[in-house]
Amino acid sequence: MTVTLAAHLRERRVAVALSSAFFGFFAHTGFLRALEAAGVAPVAFGGTSAGAMAAAFAGADRLDRFQALITSVHRRDFWDPSPRLAPPVGLLKGRLFEGLLRDHLPSRFEDCPTPVITVSTNLTTRGRQVDTRGDLPLAVLASSALPILFHPVRRGPDLHVDGGLLDKVPGRAMWDHGPPFDVLLVHQIPSAGLERPVARSPMRFVDQALDWVRADAWGHQAAALRALGVEIVEITSRPPARPNPFRLDRGLQALAAAHAGTAAALAAGHTVPRQ
Repeated sequence: MTVTLAAHLRERRVAVALSSAFFGFFAHTGFLRALEAAGVAPVAFGGTSAGAMAAAFAGADRLDRFQALITSVHRRDFWDPSPRLAPPVGLLKGRLFEGLLRDHLPSRFEDCPTPVITVSTNLTTRGRQVDTRGDLPLAVLASSALPILFHPVRRGPDLHVDGGLLDKVPGRAMWDHGPPFDVLLVHQIPSAGLERPVARSPMRFVDQALDWVRADAWGHQAAALRALGVEIVEITSRPPARPNPFRLDRGLQALAAAHAGTAAALAAGHTVPRQ
């Protein structure tokens, strides 16, 4: 049987996973807006890095506030360079960013109407940290702390950085730590390194190789979830021009493109898998 993807999702328990992507929260917002307009009500939101940020606002039912924030923010609002040179080093202290999160998000995961799952990378234990309870802004800050750009985030005795280092998409974390679901709907913003020729400089090659490894790891996670009976649906957005701290003006274009692409995908035909 073939129905629209939106109609199919409205009849299933859908968990939404938002991929890591540098300043990808603009595109994630466009995706979430299209999902909302189609009447799809997810049972959980999860993400890493920029995806964790968008997932937290979606789970808190504060998309209006999030869109207003990201479309009006200026670099000076989160740009707090640190003079510290001793390792571990990051360009930004992250205090302004944390202040924005605390001003606009609920204090705790438990305050969100829809469950939220975030992932950060624990540098101290060298493992994955999955959060579903406790301090929501701190968990989002940790998941978004891109190495070199931000200082690592201290949580108790441990230091945490960007969850996207380990999980491009936190599918398995959502299955293991979130509510039950039938469909994992993934909004994927491909890493730039996947779409470029092989880099010639050593540093760029290492960065690109990390993109390959993360994409491969997500492929293995998706295969494992399918083996458990989960349907994986991916909607991919490729922003016309990627936003960054110095080109925040590209954000609206990324948001609009993701919204249009997602709306088209939701309206397209979808073959319902056999139960």
